[in-house]
Amino acid sequence: MISHVISGSSEISGISHAPAKKSTWNAKNGLEAAKPKCLLLGTDEISFMAKEQEKILTPHHDAMVISLTVANCLVKRILVDYGSSDNIIFQAAYKDLGLEESTLTLRITPLIGFSGEVKQTARELTLPVYAEGLNMSTKFLDVDCDSSYNMILGRPWIHGMGAIPSTLHQMVKFPAPWGIRTIRGEQEYSRLCYHTNFKGKTKVL
Repeated sequence: MISHVISGSSEISGISHAPAKKSTWNAKNGLEAAKPKCLLLGTDEISFMAKEQEKILTPHHDAMVISLTVANCLVKRILVDYGSSDNIIFQAAYKDLGLEESTLTLRITPLIGFSGEVKQTARELTLPVYAEGLNMSTKFLDVDCDSSYNMILGRPWIHGMGAIPSTLHQMVKFPAPWGIRTIRGEQEYSRLCYHTNFKGKTKVL
């Protein structure tokens, strides 16, 4: 079994550690917190319908794996994961993008996995992620370890896009000024990544 739960960064829910502790204290004591600013991209309702599963291989328990254009390159095998508090780019994928070292910022950040193991990351970078007409500057932690995925898009990207992923429907939907946009999951890659991880062969392909 593979658990995709990653916690880390010196920021929690978009705020630094000290304000995060204060926010938690306020919540416990019934004090109202300041409401975050929201970017309203559209007013259409996001919903999923049964007929949208017609082209999906069922029954399934596949993770949400998609392809997106990142830094003007098509990147496949991107895991969309609500269980991750950070966006991750694995070092092999970073090198394949051919980026300059100057794009990296030194920053020591502990990442805590599901079983409690801790891995220190030393670098972060910001890359443009293009999705169905929307281009969002996205902060990634550069992680030096093997993975069958090239990237993980966690809650910062999901929330920043106002996106709703549905692994059941193998879709990610999000609002745009021109209506609700949809990114479809790629079950073939999802299953290949799963079997690669399960066998312990975690080289980025």
